[in-house]
Amino acid sequence: MGKLDYGSEKGGISLGKFNFISLLLIGSLIIGLAGCTSLPTGNTSKLKVMSRDKKEFNTLYGDMFHTQNDSIKIQLVEPKNIELEKNDSNYVQALQQSIEEKQLDVLQLSTYDYNRLSEAGFLLDLESLVVRDYYNIDTIYPSITRFLRDQGDGRLYGFAPTFQRQVIYYNIDLFDQYGIEPPRDGMNWQELIDLARLFPSDGDEQSRIYGGFTCFGLNKENPLRELGLMIGLSTGLRAINLDTMQVTMDTEGWKQAYQQAQEALSTNAINVRGYNSDEDFDAQQLFAKGQQAMLIAHEPSWAYSVLDYIKSGKSEVKPFRVGMVVGPTDASNREITRDLNLSNDYIYAIRANSSNVDAAWELLKFMQGNEVASKLAKRPDHGIPSRMGQTSDYYGINLDGFYHLTSVQQGGYVDDPKEIIPDEFYEKYEEITYRELNQVEKSRKSFDEALQTIQRDAQVALDEAMLARKVHQENGREEPDHGMVTDMTINWDNFRKVPFK
Repeated sequence: MGKLDYGSEKGGISLGKFNFISLLLIGSLIIGLAGCTSLPTGNTSKLKVMSRDKKEFNTLYGDMFHTQNDSIKIQLVEPKNIELEKNDSNYVQALQQSIEEKQLDVLQLSTYDYNRLSEAGFLLDLESLVVRDYYNIDTIYPSITRFLRDQGDGRLYGFAPTFQRQVIYYNIDLFDQYGIEPPRDGMNWQELIDLARLFPSDGDEQSRIYGGFTCFGLNKENPLRELGLMIGLSTGLRAINLDTMQVTMDTEGWKQAYQQAQEALSTNAINVRGYNSDEDFDAQQLFAKGQQAMLIAHEPSWAYSVLDYIKSGKSEVKPFRVGMVVGPTDASNREITRDLNLSNDYIYAIRANSSNVDAAWELLKFMQGNEVASKLAKRPDHGIPSRMGQTSDYYGINLDGFYHLTSVQQGGYVDDPKEIIPDEFYEKYEEITYRELNQVEKSRKSFDEALQTIQRDAQVALDEAMLARKVHQENGREEPDHGMVTDMTINWDNFRKVPFK
């Protein structure tokens, strides 16, 4: 057999050089592979992931993640509700036990559970992983990371890939038609009310124009209560002081909020028709029909259904251009809106003592990454992507607008992150405020009289609800079922992809 000549003068290389170059290439390849992932090559990691909606998780994250990460298999487990009130001293312990029983790695949490579990040291601090992997969190909407750190006592224990916030959509064509300057970011309620009243209020109900502000109009049975509450909450007013457990409705701030609402309603510029279940759903949306200049929307999914109706032409109105700004703001600080809302979204965190931290971290990075955000941005029905810098121009609306100004947590009657106030109180509070403000609308009471009565009767209701809870807890209760429902394991080989819409 002839001998191979690696040292030929015709362009060959010597065997020594070949071995040296081969070693360099192999060494470079090993180093390169080591830098690509923090997971051991050749191993398969199995992640147990808490999920309340299997289909939605797969649509948003699961399917795409698995196609790019063959070494990580996901098992979805649906949590079972803990049969305890959230303020119960045993609630956190029961929640931890239910998670530990199934050895869950990635947790899908409400803001309340995120707050309590991080406080208990049950969640993995992500700060060191962010630093280790040079993971970019600077392009996450700063209001989100600030909120998560606030809830985590200054540390980051999770990611919220999506969020909701309140925005103001406006009919550009209507503003142009009447020569009115459109709204801008950071307007307060009084400015928006003044803007709404610039539109003509003449004409019959079928053709006239309204300035704003809700899809179906304010509740016609008690519009003063609804609008006054919206104004008050946007300025940071609350019904209860949790430090003293005192109702705080008889204040100058609430009086001004309701007076402002009363004055706005007197202009006849605000739609107060209310929703009628006997009429066509879409046909009642005056903004979609081109008869309302501004629409304040709390959730993108709701607003985008309105935009779909406009685009469809079903309203028999020529589709019009739509603009968007953020607000309303507090008159005392135009850089802040109180509308950050994660109630329909979830925070994803890693159990502190998970044995699959690297795999769990890969999933969290992916869920909070640019690729998922880009998909969500195409049409943010499932929430606004918290990762900024994505492009979306659905119906001419630039997604960048959702990230303008600083958004702090949306408030209700009470800033109650640990749910101290029993649910029974809120039902009575609703009845009391409805009754008293209805008396004001009928000119049977002054604001001073109504607010004094609200404060007195609501305080009685609060004291009774707190006492009832105390007695109930002292008498004991049946042991709750701390378990989880049967695992829902995904067979990815047979999984039928659901197209993202």
